[in-house]
Amino acid sequence: REALAWVCHFPPGSLYCQLCQLLALALGDRDPVATAGLLAESLSVTARHQLLAIVHARTRKERKATPGGDISDRLQGLSLREGDDSQDSQDSHL
Repeated sequence: REALAWVCHFPPGSLYCQLCQLLALALGDRDPVATAGLLAESLSVTARHQLLAIVHARTRKERKATPGGDISDRLQGLSLREGDDSQDSQDSHL
């Protein structure tokens, strides 16, 4: 229980899941409510981490698919120098 208390604030998925399952196994039939709670907690953390991984992968895939690329790539092309030719051409259109 002490190990679970140490990692419960920011649980690494696999470790927290295994700790919950081991504690549930240790409690067994002595405390069925706590056992069910630990197993439910184990599943919820696993599902949350899987969902975050899926969302991250989709976001990265969409970022690669955008025609301009990443916003940081587009911003690197900008210049603040006064003598820049691209800046002069933009000023003439105004």
